Amino acid sequence: MRILAGLWSLQHPIPGATSAAKPVEQLKLLHAEVDRQLGSVAVRRQGLYTRAAILVAATGVLATVQTAGWVSGWQFISVVLSIMAAVYGLVVLRPRKGGEANATKMVRERLEADPYSTEYSIVKDNITTLAGIRSRVEVMAGRLLMGYLLLLLAWISTVLMAWFNFVHWI
Repeated sequence: MRILAGLWSLQHPIPGATSAAKPVEQLKLLHAEVDRQLGSVAVRRQGLYTRAAILVAATGVLATVQTAGWVSGWQFISVVLSIMAAVYGLVVLRPRKGGEANATKMVRERLEADPYSTEYSIVKDNITTLAGIRSRVEVMAGRLLMGYLLLLLAWISTVLMAWFNFVHWI
């Protein structure tokens, strides 16, 4: 939100500045901050991909162990929950079309513009890209959390199955 407020201030005159003056330094600082945040979001997205891969692997292991021999309904519940968790992990891992700016379009549109307008346009596009990526990362994080909760429930049902089998065996 701070970035959007900073962008808004670039569209409105700065008190005490002449109409011809352009806040070049502010634009450069804003550009650097947007680039930093894009990098930060990219790192977070890669972390989510790693966690999703771990989720899929863990659910596969649990489901494989559970299907070694049917014993009870708890085991069936555990396998179903494991499969559901794996699906959530796979949804997070699925390839997406990026919201990144189109470089060819940038060159065509900005080659003739003055440097300030070009940088302003790039910053504006990067802010739009950042907002889109952030929203997708939040959705990915929510799906990943749901997958891990399902995996936890699968483990709980496995422990309950083992406990009931142990109690029944005694």
